[in-house]
Amino acid sequence: MRIGLLGLFTSDLTDVTYDRLRFAADLGFHGVGAHISVPASTISDQTAANARSVFDDQGMPFLQLWGPYPCIISPNESVRKAGVAGAQDIARLAAKMGVTESGVRPTSLNPRGDWWPHGDNYKPETEDRLVQSLVEILQVAEDLGVDIVLETHVTTTLNTPETIKRVIERTGSKHLKLNLDPCNFVGDLHTAFNLPSMLNHLFDVLSPYIATVHLKDFMLEDRLVVHITETVIGTGLMDFDTILTRLHQVNPNAYGVIEHLPVGLIPLAKRNLTQKVRELGLPLG
Repeated sequence: MRIGLLGLFTSDLTDVTYDRLRFAADLGFHGVGAHISVPASTISDQTAANARSVFDDQGMPFLQLWGPYPCIISPNESVRKAGVAGAQDIARLAAKMGVTESGVRPTSLNPRGDWWPHGDNYKPETEDRLVQSLVEILQVAEDLGVDIVLETHVTTTLNTPETIKRVIERTGSKHLKLNLDPCNFVGDLHTAFNLPSMLNHLFDVLSPYIATVHLKDFMLEDRLVVHITETVIGTGLMDFDTILTRLHQVNPNAYGVIEHLPVGLIPLAKRNLTQKVRELGLPLG
């Protein structure tokens, strides 16, 4: 497997500098992605070209490109179309920069955030709107030669492996793939204490669609009622033995991508993950 990184570049691509990318290279990362914080359409061709040149100078693969857009499952058609247009713009920017994977999150009907819960996220008509939006996004991505990579979470419409599989198949596109994020499926205590069962089920159902796996750890806080918090890889409860073994079986060259960490904690997460890969006797790089 190869180890990638998200979270180093999180603004408008002006933070893509030689020193920051050198930091990732010196830690031994095999690829780095970016999560822009502004609409993709606002990033100039020159800024995109400058960012691409930094990656080229370092010989570092540019992994996925992610970014913001309005809700793509909204019953308000003008909002939904705006979300689709924003996601299409990310795919266009990815193609312009030679990035082969453009990330799409399913968003939420909760107005406070894309990952916050809302009961209507799970309704059949919401899934229908999600499929419609994905088909429209894919129409642009396919013409550009860019794969759309889904992010999922128990709080969203894409909350179970069966639902994810169904949505992917409903689009009928071979350019729609999955970024499997096992930590996002830990939504209750039973799952947290029975990780191998959950993880194996994810891989059993979704292996044909997996492009990458996002790697995070989690901990259970001693608070009422249930509080599940992300933490540094190797300091929590996540079963990386199962994740890494199954990922190797799916694709020995696939990326396991570290994310959601402040820069100061990235080296520790990378060391812990590398040690685990070596303990399992899996090839790295």
